[in-house]
Amino acid sequence: MKIKLSLLILIILQFSCKDNTEKQAETWNKRVQEVKSEVKKSKNFDFEKLEISKGQIGEIKVGMTINDAEKILKQLTKKEVEAYDFGFDGGGKAYLYSLGNEFVIGLVPQMDSKKIIAIIALSKNLKTTNGLNPKSTVAEIQTKYPDIKIKQNLMMEWESIKDKKNNWEFVFMTNENNQIGEYNDVDIPVKPTRTEIKADWITIK
Repeated sequence: MKIKLSLLILIILQFSCKDNTEKQAETWNKRVQEVKSEVKKSKNFDFEKLEISKGQIGEIKVGMTINDAEKILKQLTKKEVEAYDFGFDGGGKAYLYSLGNEFVIGLVPQMDSKKIIAIIALSKNLKTTNGLNPKSTVAEIQTKYPDIKIKQNLMMEWESIKDKKNNWEFVFMTNENNQIGEYNDVDIPVKPTRTEIKADWITIK
């Protein structure tokens, strides 16, 4: 009787282990397929059509509606966030568009309106007309703008470099440990002292 009971327990354990192994394999295979799908989407997405220029990214322009812009961003996944996250107060919303796990672009509409007042370039795969990207370092930005200065934004707790001609703003979410400039007066831009820091995004207005 004891032998039969032991055999029964052994058989149950074997089936249980087999079931767990199959479930793990199924989960792993599903994740592999998800990754392959994300890679395929990335390869099919044409970043070159989204060149950053004055007032626009590709065919997406400041002043157009969210609905019209989204016709160009069909391959991307949409997420709603607060416009304040990008320095726009007043309680409005912003929309982020991602490819897989990477945020590509953000759109900030006028409050209570569909009209776009700013575009946020987030992916390093997006290029400006002069060859920079949203993750360029201060040093790389200086190669295009040798006399550029950086300004501190105490309210948002970040620093930024502006291209006034194109109305681009390179935003750096720095803190006291990696601050780029040394400021005597927060209202006066200064020459960058830490040039290895990468930008977090470009705001286009």
